[in-house]
Amino acid sequence: DSILTAAAGSPLAESIEVGGFMVGNRWCIHPMEGWDANTDGSPTEHTLRRWRNFGLSGAKLIWGGEAAAVQPDGRANPNQTLATPDNEEGLRRLLAVLTDAHAESFGSTDDLLVGLQLTHSGRFCRPNDKVRLEPRIAYHHPLLDEKFGIDPDDDSVVWTDDELHRLVDSYLAAAHLAHKVGFRFVDVKACHGYLLHEFLSARIRPGEFGGDYESRTRLLKTIITRIREELPDLLVGVRLSLFDVPPFRTSTEVGRPMDYEKHLPYRHGFGVDANDPMQPDWEEPHRLV
Repeated sequence: DSILTAAAGSPLAESIEVGGFMVGNRWCIHPMEGWDANTDGSPTEHTLRRWRNFGLSGAKLIWGGEAAAVQPDGRANPNQTLATPDNEEGLRRLLAVLTDAHAESFGSTDDLLVGLQLTHSGRFCRPNDKVRLEPRIAYHHPLLDEKFGIDPDDDSVVWTDDELHRLVDSYLAAAHLAHKVGFRFVDVKACHGYLLHEFLSARIRPGEFGGDYESRTRLLKTIITRIREELPDLLVGVRLSLFDVPPFRTSTEVGRPMDYEKHLPYRHGFGVDANDPMQPDWEEPHRLV
């Protein structure tokens, strides 16, 4: 009935083990796309101020702090941070300003766990303009193509298998960079309709990265496996959207999904009931977890 201080035994002040690392408390800073980096991905003073405030907050788990694109074409906006070799110094500055501020305020960073979220925005890429989409998609989703003005006959925006193998290399290079800079974990982002999440529903895509469950999860699992093989002391986390119902009309038409009836059984979602895609089906999400 009243707010407890740490001294009074607040459970939020208790430590928690994450991947063998003892995190100092239960407070967490969640990742977001940054909209205030320079166009080359390096931090501005606004970006550095935000990361310094992460350190001053007292939260002991900094989950990504920032969504960093593994390729310039994968940014959700032109001012998003990049996890690319050209921005090594920028990432180093972000981590340093955070840990220095935390050490100044709390005396130690021994129980501070900081990671970097790695992303490619896929269908929602805006690397050159905050309004203009430059999508790279897993497959032609009939409702999302309609909603975002993508020509269903334009296969130039669909990833080829060869391009995806190179993308795996980009994720691996970004993980190596994060490790080199000093981040203790990376988050391989697979949520919110971005690229790795979209592949989980790619039932109508041919080839090695679409179709059955094993193929649809191959891209995500390959990235994680490669990172673990080459960087065994780097923790790997995944922000995973467990299910994705049909897209909704607009953000102002609350509770109104697009008309999906003509697409039943629904083959364009992950973790949803094919006959009633507004309801979850937990079989595949549980299997993937």
